[in-house]
Amino acid sequence: MAYDTTKDPRIVVANLACALLKKCLKQKPTIPLKISRDKLSGQASACESAVMTLMYMYQEPEALAASEPVKNLLEATADIAEAYEPLVSSKDDHSLLRANIRWCLRTLQGLGDRCGNSGATLASGVDLVVVQVRNVAKEGAFLKTRVTDGAADYTVVTNLTDMATNSRLAVAFLPPREIGGTVSEAMFLGSGKRTETPGTVLSEEQVDAKEAAGILYEEVAKHYK
Repeated sequence: MAYDTTKDPRIVVANLACALLKKCLKQKPTIPLKISRDKLSGQASACESAVMTLMYMYQEPEALAASEPVKNLLEATADIAEAYEPLVSSKDDHSLLRANIRWCLRTLQGLGDRCGNSGATLASGVDLVVVQVRNVAKEGAFLKTRVTDGAADYTVVTNLTDMATNSRLAVAFLPPREIGGTVSEAMFLGSGKRTETPGTVLSEEQVDAKEAAGILYEEVAKHYK
């Protein structure tokens, strides 16, 4: 029996990222873009087309990773990444738009690699990664942390109370959302300390990603309403 790619959680989450990306590209950023908005719109449509093609290929995930649609997806996202590079690289911009662009690009560009995951739940559709906590600050009823995956810094707002600077923990890069007035770009997968190098990608078997999968389920359900 052919593999049912229409229900593959990694492709389902990528489809969600395409929808969010198209919404983001309609918003006017505070910086000039390197590529015309018309071309960006075309590249967003190319991303959507590539993901929809993958959804109906009915091939095993290993075959999808090296497929033509995945290559097309990487090419289209590369142009979008180039256009938004000034916004994405701005450490002074903490807007939801910037966070959303970063999440969409990370999710879509990593789809091929994620085809090697187990694909058990929707959590396999996002990056589960070890990060290192750079700093922790009290923000109302929450803690606002800055973490790094070794390549970039991210803001994570949490209700966990035992956060400590320099500790290494696992996060799930979920669709960004505002918590207590601050944009949070990921969710800690518990407070258990990790020994891996920041940036290490984890599988669902290595962490408890049930809550992350539940949040993604709610986001996907809203998208398909």
